[in-house]
Amino acid sequence: MIKNATPKELEALSSAKDLKSVLNSLLKQSAQSSASDKTLLQLLKQNPTLKNLGNVSSTIKDLLTSIKSDKKPLPIQKVLKGFLVDIKNLNEKDVKAKLANSGVFLESRLKNAQNPQLELKNTLIKLQALVDKSSVYEVKSLTKHIQTLLDTPILKNATNQALLQPQTDNKQLLAFLSRGVLKILQTLESNIKEADAKLVDPKLAGAKKTDILFSKEISSEITKLNSLDAPLKLQTQQNVKEIIANDLKSLLLQTREEVVKSNSPNQTEILKNIDKLALQIDYYQLVSHLSNSSSLYLPFSWQELKDGQIELKKDIDDKFYCDISLNLINYGELNLKLVLYDENQLNIKILSDNAKLKELIKENIPSLRSALISSNITPREIRIQDATKKTPTSVYEATTQSINIGFEIKA
Repeated sequence: MIKNATPKELEALSSAKDLKSVLNSLLKQSAQSSASDKTLLQLLKQNPTLKNLGNVSSTIKDLLTSIKSDKKPLPIQKVLKGFLVDIKNLNEKDVKAKLANSGVFLESRLKNAQNPQLELKNTLIKLQALVDKSSVYEVKSLTKHIQTLLDTPILKNATNQALLQPQTDNKQLLAFLSRGVLKILQTLESNIKEADAKLVDPKLAGAKKTDILFSKEISSEITKLNSLDAPLKLQTQQNVKEIIANDLKSLLLQTREEVVKSNSPNQTEILKNIDKLALQIDYYQLVSHLSNSSSLYLPFSWQELKDGQIELKKDIDDKFYCDISLNLINYGELNLKLVLYDENQLNIKILSDNAKLKELIKENIPSLRSALISSNITPREIRIQDATKKTPTSVYEATTQSINIGFEIKA
């Protein structure tokens, strides 16, 4: 709360004249000492300046409008269109991709990006130990071949830190490694195929799949090698390029540079919307940092929705909690509290003061139950209650202090 803030923290915030300054001040304070993160988080959420931050989905729409009105639409236009999706068309795969590429995780994804050369090194080390146990001569002989690849300077010095350093890959060595990987794959796959043929042919009956060659471990390493069998796939910057190419924050930064250099008559409006969207992403990154969780926005379009947020948490007993707070244009506020336990048991509490909305929800409860059951989720309890009416403490409310992991999604 504000009353818990130190004079130094309050001074830093009061001197901030704009949104960017507020965010930078809070981040600087947190970097100096994480002990004040809870207080800073409250300051962040209560600061009046941040009321001007606005809604992410609205900002994306405004940015799209400003880009469309330009004579030469920017490449980011296509990305923004695909990013802002109708809620009716959402699916699990799309949601995961949008959250991953929302810009909130850009820096952490770059730090955690995997060097394909390091992946190859680790895969070859595991594979070498496996083929050495094989009784098939051609397979066992791959041990020395693998060691030759591991002895190359590229694999000896492979680290993830190399991804963040500008460097030029040795094309000849990458081609050498690629050919080496192909030889391994051909040897393994041809021997597996030959063994399968012997099992089918009655004249060659008696062959058994007891060798390590036919194990799940070997199969797993073959799958990994198939993704590392070409020089392009082994370039250190390839993973970083993919992250940068798909991440919204990265694309915003690149687009801003393009717009600044352009002579677009709509330059001011485009830059204003780009900066606003970038600030909103910064806000979620800062909230994530201060709360030691992941605070996210979910950009979707829904005509009935004015604004809303979803907060997900997990406690130490592997119970999952979900609070959904929606502000609907025609029905007002709607709150849902969900508790998932024992893997697929679900309790739902629906809170609203709108009689018409509660009646609509009640009519659709059977459809909701059927949809949950078809998804292998058992609805143990579904309650519809008045939002302003006091209710007994729920399982969710009683256990909030034991919750230690969570993330927040805002619409």
